[in-house]
Amino acid sequence: IAKQKNADYVWLGVWEENPRAINFYKKNGFVEFDKHIFKLGEDEQTDIMMKLKLTN
Repeated sequence: IAKQKNADYVWLGVWEENPRAINFYKKNGFVEFDKHIFKLGEDEQTDIMMKLKLTN
Protein backbone atom coordinates (compact mmCIF):
# COMPACT_ATOMS: atom_id res chain seq x y z
CA ILE A 1 0.00 0.00 0.00
CA ALA A 2 2.82 2.41 0.88
CA LYS A 3 4.49 1.79 -2.49
CA GLN A 4 1.17 2.28 -4.28
CA LYS A 5 0.88 5.67 -2.57
CA ASN A 6 4.45 6.50 -3.63
CA ALA A 7 5.68 6.79 -0.05
CA ASP A 8 9.43 7.23 0.36
CA TYR A 9 9.54 5.08 3.50
CA VAL A 10 7.52 3.39 6.24
CA TRP A 11 8.33 3.74 9.90
CA LEU A 12 7.44 2.12 13.21
CA GLY A 13 8.27 2.21 16.90
CA VAL A 14 9.51 -0.83 18.79
CA TRP A 15 10.10 -1.09 22.54
CA GLU A 16 13.82 -0.87 23.31
CA GLU A 17 13.53 -3.92 25.59
CA ASN A 18 12.41 -6.14 22.69
CA PRO A 19 15.68 -7.22 21.02
CA ARG A 20 14.02 -10.01 19.01
CA ALA A 21 11.71 -7.51 17.30
CA ILE A 22 14.53 -5.00 16.76
CA ASN A 23 16.70 -7.69 15.15
CA PHE A 24 13.78 -8.87 13.00
CA TYR A 25 13.22 -5.37 11.65
CA LYS A 26 16.96 -4.82 11.08
CA LYS A 27 17.16 -8.11 9.15
CA ASN A 28 14.33 -6.84 6.97
CA GLY A 29 16.06 -3.56 6.11
CA PHE A 30 14.79 -1.18 8.80
CA VAL A 31 17.26 1.27 10.37
CA GLU A 32 17.05 3.17 13.64
CA PHE A 33 16.56 6.92 13.29
CA ASP A 34 15.26 8.24 16.63
CA LYS A 35 13.75 7.39 20.02
CA HIS A 36 10.32 8.17 21.42
CA ILE A 37 8.79 7.98 24.90
CA PHE A 38 5.63 5.86 24.91
CA LYS A 39 3.48 6.14 28.02
CA LEU A 40 1.64 2.96 29.01
CA GLY A 41 -0.53 3.92 31.98
CA GLU A 42 1.93 5.51 34.40
CA ASP A 43 4.89 3.62 32.90
CA GLU A 44 7.10 5.52 30.46
CA GLN A 45 8.79 3.25 27.96
CA THR A 46 11.30 4.15 25.27
CA ASP A 47 10.53 3.07 21.72
CA ILE A 48 13.20 2.95 19.06
CA MET A 49 11.92 4.52 15.87
CA MET A 50 12.85 2.53 12.77
CA LYS A 51 12.27 3.20 9.10
CA LEU A 52 12.49 1.31 5.84
CA LYS A 53 13.27 3.19 2.64
CA LEU A 54 11.03 2.04 -0.18
CA THR A 55 12.31 1.68 -3.71
CA ASN A 56 9.78 2.54 -6.38
